[in-house]
Amino acid sequence: MPPPIPPRLGSIKNRAGHSRALLRFLIGMVVLQMLLLLGGFIYLYHMENKYHQELTYKYLDDIIILKRLDECERDNGSLVDCKKLLETYKNVMEKVLQGEGRVANLIGNRPDDVSMARMTVKESKSKSLEWNISHSVRRNVKYYLSSWLEVQQPGNYIIYSQVTFAKWDAKKPLANQVKMRKGTKGEGETLMTAHCSIGSKEKPEKCTAFQSGVFSLEPGDQLSVSVTDPELVNYEQDATTFGLYKL
Repeated sequence: MPPPIPPRLGSIKNRAGHSRALLRFLIGMVVLQMLLLLGGFIYLYHMENKYHQELTYKYLDDIIILKRLDECERDNGSLVDCKKLLETYKNVMEKVLQGEGRVANLIGNRPDDVSMARMTVKESKSKSLEWNISHSVRRNVKYYLSSWLEVQQPGNYIIYSQVTFAKWDAKKPLANQVKMRKGTKGEGETLMTAHCSIGSKEKPEKCTAFQSGVFSLEPGDQLSVSVTDPELVNYEQDATTFGLYKL
């Protein structure tokens, strides 16, 4: 058999060149990743120190006062004016407690299970005012059709109704009525009626018919507000409203 032909010198050099280039690329990628990791650690370390510095500067006065209080506790003969410092902190704490008490009175005494509603109305041609749900507040009170509210809990309720009239009509009295019915049918019976007077046709002025009272309601009772003529009503949100609150 003839001896094998040896590889050419040029092909060996090309393979060696490709291997070196690949090795250099891999080494470069490893070095780049190490640099990125190192930069990330340096950045995090810098941000942590900056955060601690800002926190220290923000509460520097508090830290100093706490240290002075600690000196007062450890050394009664210290030159620090402990009595004045303690009086200052006492006054601050009294103000904080008073503020917490006001907040509790505003929001702490109204649990989520209390029934209440504060309704505004939208313009319509119906004598029964239609609720503007997007600008009203309800809790444990159902919205039925367009003009009724349904009570879910039994008890005594404060009910109020306010209707403002912006136009005058000699033949129609300006009145609003709160009606209540059992169930979902019928016009209901009148609970309250209020009137107001605009004056003369030559000088018409707005008038508001307001009424309120306490009534005993049962689950399923429905309430609505009726007016003599819907075209005479002022439908602004703060002019015509209806509401109830369970005692």
